[in-house]
Amino acid sequence: MTYRPDIDGLRAVSILAVLLFHAKFSLFSGGYIGVDVFFVISGYLIGSIVLNDARRGTFSLAGFYVRRIRRILPALFAALAVTAALALALLSPQDLKGFSQNLAATALFSSNIVYYLKAGYFENAAEMNPLLHTWSLGVEQQFYIVFPLIMLALLRHGRSVWIAVMLAGAAASFALAVFLVRDHPVAAFYLLPPRLWELALGALLAFGAVPDLRSRAARELASGLGAALILASVFTLTEATAFPGYAALLPCLGAALVIHAGRTGPTAVGAVLTLRPVVFIGLISYSMYIWHWPLMVFARFYKGRDLSSRETLVLLAMIAAVSVLSWRLIEIPFRKPRGTADRKPAAVFARTGWVMAGLAGFGLLGHLSNGLPQRFTDYAPQDISGREFYREHTCFLETDQPPGEWPGPEKCRIGSLKEEAPTALLWGDSFAAHYVPGLQSVADALPFNIVQYTASGCPPIKDLSVNARPNCEDFNSHVDEIIDRNGIRIVIMAARWEWYMDTNALDFAQLHKTVESLLNQGIRIVVLGQSPVFRFRNPYDHTYFMKSERAYSITGQAADLPLITATQGAQFVDTSDYFCDPDPCKALPLCRIRDDQGFYFLDQGHFSTRGSTLIVQSIQQLLRAQTPDWSYGG
Repeated sequence: MTYRPDIDGLRAVSILAVLLFHAKFSLFSGGYIGVDVFFVISGYLIGSIVLNDARRGTFSLAGFYVRRIRRILPALFAALAVTAALALALLSPQDLKGFSQNLAATALFSSNIVYYLKAGYFENAAEMNPLLHTWSLGVEQQFYIVFPLIMLALLRHGRSVWIAVMLAGAAASFALAVFLVRDHPVAAFYLLPPRLWELALGALLAFGAVPDLRSRAARELASGLGAALILASVFTLTEATAFPGYAALLPCLGAALVIHAGRTGPTAVGAVLTLRPVVFIGLISYSMYIWHWPLMVFARFYKGRDLSSRETLVLLAMIAAVSVLSWRLIEIPFRKPRGTADRKPAAVFARTGWVMAGLAGFGLLGHLSNGLPQRFTDYAPQDISGREFYREHTCFLETDQPPGEWPGPEKCRIGSLKEEAPTALLWGDSFAAHYVPGLQSVADALPFNIVQYTASGCPPIKDLSVNARPNCEDFNSHVDEIIDRNGIRIVIMAARWEWYMDTNALDFAQLHKTVESLLNQGIRIVVLGQSPVFRFRNPYDHTYFMKSERAYSITGQAADLPLITATQGAQFVDTSDYFCDPDPCKALPLCRIRDDQGFYFLDQGHFSTRGSTLIVQSIQQLLRAQTPDWSYGG
């Protein structure tokens, strides 16, 4: 196979997009599509290797897998070993247990499946997973297992049969991705079947399924359009985009056009991609991919917050240096056998198996030991109450539950029934549900009944589609009916507003329309603003390891400003005021996370029973305030 420096240049574009997206440069809001470009490149290169070997009559499974092992696993294993050492030294038992599960899954080429089962890519807990990025390696490794087996079965047939089978597989995979991305977006994102078409697209190019572009004009048009599609994806897509699915066509077709245009001659895009600095970044792109995310996570873990601009630039320089060393000292030496034993597939498989077993064994140990708590003296985590009050799966619906499973106001009432009293509706996501313990503590003293209507990841905004929560729009569409049927006179709206802002899923115009619509119905509205959110996952761990009962919230007052504008006419409560002291020297507020009676939070941001009770009792008088046209004498 002839070396193509333009493909290394395309790799450079891919890794830079991913790197700048993960570094939180807002301009690169769709930088995650760099992974999709990688998939197309991988499919093309693997397809080319298999095709060339088949034409020479030298294709073998053992040879194929040995080449893949040499190309991918040494640098990956080194990164996993270093990351495991850092995790062992730095992570709390709870975090190490989770890390250990992920380590074992990564070593066994199944991390994407584990992440599908555990959580979503853009959630805060996932952001602090040092191995989150290995999901894409899991997809590729599974493809490497499946693809050569299919080709082996089809080897005696002609290229036209190969193309037909790949086309059918790609079409089925794309249809599955489009189907899943609406109702099962996490499955669509992580699993191989809905991603297969991206790799198959590259393989189809390698098999010659698309006629070569012989004229310079055609090549320039194709490569220019391809580059434009990739750049448009990087700068216009966001975390709120339904992805993959139709949106994934942009970067994948863009990559395919650039690759295909460069097969038969030079182009202007190709000239840029073959510049020596660009090609060099492409050469180190694999090492850069596997090292960048653990370094970013541990840097944020150490700081307890997002990095400043200066810190980010220093970290990017460190990532570049580590990537060059990894490429030069690990990738290059391991690509070629160094002795007779290294040339034997059985020896390569055996050594690989031992390393995989070692890493998976460490992961199993960390899991079964609950994160090796004996590493720390006097470590005694506490059970923090609060979540048990949510009434999960009934009054707080999970992601996969349709709104029809909400049991109704009688079963979702907070406190005892007050006859002839008006009713208030608590509406929002889990950051609304975390007020339930506090509302229960004052419910009997309030001049109204309270009904809980909450759903995971679903902000209280009508006609808003949230890609990661397929039932959300339908859930919120029932609010007017609930208000009409139950005489709702006050609505308490709450959510993790900053998360929807960060993922561009919060439509302020739609929020304004929602508030305006309720006000026009004579409804009194109380909007509870963004409560503090932290980098830690367990407040006890923070106090134990950081020796501090305060922590910087990752959300500042800026998160509330657009909310206040969008909810004019409602009563707005800045909930962070009750816990945080804005520091004029810092961009983010420093917040108290506990007092002598317990922790205010039960995880990275949800209020505990203590925190919920404190905030609700503090705003009790505001809640008791009545509009002129209704009153309750209880």
